Amino acid sequence: MTHRERGLAPFLRKGMDRFPMWYGGDIETTGNIRKELGASSDDEALYDILELDYKTIRPVYSGPPPGKNEKGEDLTEWHIARGGYYYGQALRHPLRGIETSAEVEAWKGCPDPADYTVKFTDQQLEWAKDYCLIGGVWAPFFHDAVDLVSMEDLFILMASDVAVAQALIEKCFNVYYEIDRRVFEANPGVIDMYFFGNDFGSQRDLLMSPDMWRRFFKPYIKKLIEQAKKNGCVTAIHSCGDISLIIRDLIEIGIDAINPIQVNAQHMDPAKLIREFKDDCVFFGGIDSRDLLTHGKEDAVRRETRRIIDTLGVWDRYIVAASHDYLLPEVPPANIIAMFDEAKKYGTGGK
Repeated sequence: MTHRERGLAPFLRKGMDRFPMWYGGDIETTGNIRKELGASSDDEALYDILELDYKTIRPVYSGPPPGKNEKGEDLTEWHIARGGYYYGQALRHPLRGIETSAEVEAWKGCPDPADYTVKFTDQQLEWAKDYCLIGGVWAPFFHDAVDLVSMEDLFILMASDVAVAQALIEKCFNVYYEIDRRVFEANPGVIDMYFFGNDFGSQRDLLMSPDMWRRFFKPYIKKLIEQAKKNGCVTAIHSCGDISLIIRDLIEIGIDAINPIQVNAQHMDPAKLIREFKDDCVFFGGIDSRDLLTHGKEDAVRRETRRIIDTLGVWDRYIVAASHDYLLPEVPPANIIAMFDEAKKYGTGGK
C-alpha cells in the first residue's frame, strides 16, 4: 500500500497491511530521533526509516510583524505576549474586564486571514506525494478566547453574560474558519485529512459542563467539520484530557477520528471507549506519553504498543500515535523509535 492508502484505510473501512502511524513532536525531539537513528535528515528519520504515513502542511502567518507590547514583550499574531516552556502561556490578557459585545467587536488585535500563506507550493506537494496529507489550520479558538480574557473570566462570562462570551468565542472562531476557507479554495482536492485541536478536557473531566460545551463550542466545531467534508476531507479532532462526555456529540456532528486518547485521564480507558463507541469513530493515539514514553523502558513501550493496538485497533479503525500531539525533547528518542518499530512489526489490520 502507499502511505496515503494506508493513512485513509481506517476511515474507509478498507483492509490494510498494517495500521497507519502518525508522529507529532518538537523540532528538537525530531532531531533527537534523527541522531538516534544515524539519519542524514529529519525526512529520512521520520518517513524513510520509521515509515510514517502522514505529512502535514499548515497555513503560515506572513503578515506584518506584530512587534512588542509596552513592556517590551514579543507578541504573537494575536497580539498576545507569551512566556514559559515551549509555547508557554499568555502573560497578559488584553480584553480582560470587558463588559459588552461592542468592546469585543471594537478590538482590532485578531490576525487578518488574508495575512496567511495558504497556497501549497509545488515543492510542498512533491514532498507530500503519496502520503496522507493533513491540511488546514489548527483552529484553537477556545484557547485564543482564554488568552484574551483569562480562563476564569471566560467561564464567568459563559455563565453570566452569554452575549459577550458568544461574541468573543465567535470572533476567534471566524478567523480560523476564514483561513480554512482560503486553504481549501487554494488547494482543491489536495487535502486528505482536516486535523484540528482545542483542549476541552482536564485529567478528571471536561473543563466545563457538557451543556456549556454544547452551547458555546459544539456549533462552531460542527461548522469546521462541515467545511472540511464539503472539500472532501476526513476529519480528526485533538483534545487532551477526559472528553468522554462529549465523544458521542463529536461523532454526531461528523468527526471521524478522536485524538490523542489520553489513557491515564479518568474516563479514557481504551477498553471502555471501545465498548462504548465500537466502530463509530477512528481512535488516533493512546500510547501513553506522560509516563510510559517519558520514563518507561523499551520493552514496556513495546508491550504497551501491542496492547493498545489490540484494544483500540480491534475494529481496524486505529491510527498509531502517542497520547499527546507534541512530544517534547524529554521523551527518549529510543522509546519513540521502539513504539513505531513495534507497531510496524505487530500492527497488521484484520488480526
